[in-house]
Amino acid sequence: MTNFPARSLYTLIAISTAILAVANPVRSQTKPSPANIEISRPVSQPEINSGKKASVVRMFEDIAIAPSTVPKEIELRGISGGGVETQKTSGRKATETGDCIGFIDAEPDHKITLTKAFGYLKMQVKSSGDTILLVRGPGGSWCSDDVSDRNPEINGDWLAGTYEVWVGSYEENTSFPYLLELTENP
Repeated sequence: MTNFPARSLYTLIAISTAILAVANPVRSQTKPSPANIEISRPVSQPEINSGKKASVVRMFEDIAIAPSTVPKEIELRGISGGGVETQKTSGRKATETGDCIGFIDAEPDHKITLTKAFGYLKMQVKSSGDTILLVRGPGGSWCSDDVSDRNPEINGDWLAGTYEVWVGSYEENTSFPYLLELTENP
């Protein structure tokens, strides 16, 4: 009789594990072909307070900044690529900052609102893959590719307003994790 609570607990754990295994197959049990893999924006999830320090990586963030409020650098994260030709979204084959090549998602990866005009702001992608950058906002569209190694960069004066930012890949439907760095330092 003294083993009954422990036995019930083990039974409950076994049943819960079996239900979860049926509802959520282990990754190694399903091997999707590359054509079936999709990358999408994560839906916001409620925060869990377990009393432990949480480590959360935020991706595809939208921000609002003003001149002289930018710390040394701001880093936004995401995954590059998509199936839409950059030229279709930019409406141009090339801009003053570079050719509009590569492939992006249909929706922008980030929306960056500049609450005041910037005398100088640098937007640079850092990735291990061959990425491209498209920025569309007040005054037009700008593209960039391979400014620093295989990474794009756009810098200069920026008008106040909201900018849509896409980080794409040179090749269609290829994806790479990236950091989008914003800094007021040249």
